[in-house]
Amino acid sequence: MQQSVVLKASNDGYELILRQEASFDDIMVDLKVLLDRLQADNTTDKQISFDLDTASRLLTAEQNQKVTQLIQQYPLFSIHKLTANVILTADALAMIERDTVHLVNQIIRNGQVVEITGDVLFFGKIHEGGVLRATGSIFVMGEVNGALEAGYPDHNDAVIVSPLATVPRVRVGELLELVDLEKVVDGTDVVYINDIQALDYQPLQQLKRVRPKLFTRNGGRV
Repeated sequence: MQQSVVLKASNDGYELILRQEASFDDIMVDLKVLLDRLQADNTTDKQISFDLDTASRLLTAEQNQKVTQLIQQYPLFSIHKLTANVILTADALAMIERDTVHLVNQIIRNGQVVEITGDVLFFGKIHEGGVLRATGSIFVMGEVNGALEAGYPDHNDAVIVSPLATVPRVRVGELLELVDLEKVVDGTDVVYINDIQALDYQPLQQLKRVRPKLFTRNGGRV
C-alpha cells in the first residue's frame, strides 16, 4: 500500500510530501507513524526542520493547524515552510490586483469588437456575437456569451481565466478554436497554450502551475 506521506532528503534538509490522492485522515495517521520512527532513529539532539509540500492539495486552515500541532508534539521537529502548486481564487485575484490590469465594465454587443492593450479584468457582459480582444491575458468576472481573444495577435504566454460554459470561441495568441465543452470544468477554466503548442484547459487552481511567470512578474508570493 502506497504511503500517503513521503519523506525526501535533500542538500537543504528534509521535505515532507503529502500525496494528493490520499485522504487527510490517512495523511495524519501516516505522518504520526513517520514522525515516531524519525524520533526513535534520531540519536542526537539536532533540530530537524521540514519543508511541507502539499503538491496539488490545498489544506484548509483547520487542516494546517492539525498538521502543525502534530509536528509540534515532537520537540526536535519543526516546519520550515509550507508550499503548494495550486492557489485559491482569492489568491489569484490578489495576484491580478498587484499588477497593472485594465478594469473593463461595459456591455459588448453583437458584432462589436472591443480591443484592449494589456491585461484585462472584465466585469461586464458580452452578448452573443461580441468579442473581447486583449494583447495580454483576460480574467473574467462578468457574463460572457461571446468570444474571448487573449494575447492578440501572437503573445502565446497569455491566458484566459473564465467560466466557459457559455463561451463559443476562444483564442490565445495565434491559436483559435471553438470551445470544447467536454474539456470545460464546473467552474472557472484557465485556457492557455501548452508545451505541445495546442490550446489546453485546466481548472483555476492550476493557474500557478501552468503559468508561474504570472506570479514571478507580479513579485508576489501567494
